[in-house]
Amino acid sequence: MSHQQNELYMKNKFLIFTTSLLFSFSGFALAAPASSEQVEFWLSKMHQAAYMLNYKGIFVYGQKDNLSSMQIVHSQDEFGERERLLSLDGTGREVIRTKDSVICILPDSQSVMVEKTRPKSNFPPAFPVKLNELADNYDFYLSAKEMVAGQITQKIVINPKDKYRYGHMLWIDDKKGLLLKTYLIDDRGQVVEKFMFTQIDYMKKVPEALLQASVKGENYIWYESGKAKKHELQKLSKWGVKNLPKGFKSDMSRKHVMPRSGIAMEQLMYTDGLASISVFIEKHSDDESLLSGSSHMGAINACGQDLNSGVHVTVIGEVPHASVKMICDSVYLK
Repeated sequence: MSHQQNELYMKNKFLIFTTSLLFSFSGFALAAPASSEQVEFWLSKMHQAAYMLNYKGIFVYGQKDNLSSMQIVHSQDEFGERERLLSLDGTGREVIRTKDSVICILPDSQSVMVEKTRPKSNFPPAFPVKLNELADNYDFYLSAKEMVAGQITQKIVINPKDKYRYGHMLWIDDKKGLLLKTYLIDDRGQVVEKFMFTQIDYMKKVPEALLQASVKGENYIWYESGKAKKHELQKLSKWGVKNLPKGFKSDMSRKHVMPRSGIAMEQLMYTDGLASISVFIEKHSDDESLLSGSSHMGAINACGQDLNSGVHVTVIGEVPHASVKMICDSVYLK
């Protein structure tokens, strides 16, 4: 697979993986380990803020020197939760999220992709509130308060206990509770991914105009997930994974259709309560874009291979390579 094909393939799978959602660092200056009650207080506050606040902001997101700048508008009102993401560089791609759908507007290809389910991933990233299931695999620390985007924040450090997951550093708005900054840390202490607000404005009510797409898409090609080759979904069999990293459990599974190609695909998701991994099962084909072997985009690692049963498996997750490799090697037909 060429580098360009591999990058395109990873970006396409990353879109599905997130719609179902730096700097070198050589050590942490930690305070004493925090109690579950202390950390749960801040995570609960952050969880509520992620869904209930009205705000407009600008954040940077990416890996090492490959950063993207985006504007986000988030609203919670009588119409429910709505969100608009607009890329401030590149081709100006947009994502409009409601409780029922996700619409991706791609000006570079003059196309619109519609997913009729609310994604599990969010910006800012969401975290679980209860720590009882995380304590076996992570340690938690409260650190000093710091400024982010002009706001005082509480810093929380989450360290993994093995090589199968990343560490996290969180900066939570001290007053509002919104997650304003997060670092993802690998086992060498390197920051492999970051999310950080550079500007944040809280509002009582978001003007309707801020939630509308900048283009109408009248001359665009529209692709809707599940519209094409729907009969192919019935041909997919039930798959499972024999070996999972400690703490990972089945989160969900679904059968769906790729919006552009109409190819039927089964997606399995696994989580340890903090990190998530997706397994994509699809028919084997001669398409050169199918990933064979390993690849990565920043903190996201992927592994793909053909199985003897005539299908192709691709495993993608915001986890170290060891995790996706273990799962990829143990996919089986139930």
